[in-house]
Formats: sequence, C-alpha cells, structure tokens
Amino acid sequence: MPYFKVILSGRGIDLPFEGHSAIGFFTTRLVRSADPASAESLAKDLVLSEWLPGGTYAKANHGSPPTLSVEQSFPVGWLAGTFGRKPSGYTFYRHED
Repeated sequence: MPYFKVILSGRGIDLPFEGHSAIGFFTTRLVRSADPASAESLAKDLVLSEWLPGGTYAKANHGSPPTLSVEQSFPVGWLAGTFGRKPSGYTFYRHED
C-alpha cells in the first residue's frame, strides 16, 4: 500500500494564539492508503480528531471544528513513508484588519 503526503487547510476556528485569535491553519499528514481519495479522507479524519471533543485543541477552540480542505496530495516513496519525518504540527494564521 502506498504512502501519501496530504497538505490540508482548516478554517472556522477561533483559537487564542500569541495574544490574538487564530482563525485557520495549514498542516500536513503522512498516511498509508490504497488511493489518493482515501488518503485525503484519512488525513482529514486524523486532523479532525484533534479538534472534536476529547481532542488536543477541542477545549481551547472558541469557534467551530475546522472546515478542512485539501490543498495538495501526492504519493511518496516507501523509504520516505517508512523512515521519513512524520509531519504533525500546525501553522496557524490570524485575520489581519
């Protein structure tokens, strides 16, 4: 089964961050899946689980769970999938007036 890197964006959150509120984010997930469509769905499920009740960001988020969009998805080789860095963090952004 191949590996895929899926880059997602999320919006609709209201997360206190560095004295302001983050309203969205970008994140990448590495998943193993039979095809690109199921890889994208799996990556979305992984990210969403961190924002739903019981997840890492659920209590701190004053907005709704994020609306996720796939920005990019591409296959990676077996070596990168098996031994490469497993992306996990978020890059948050805030609204600038």
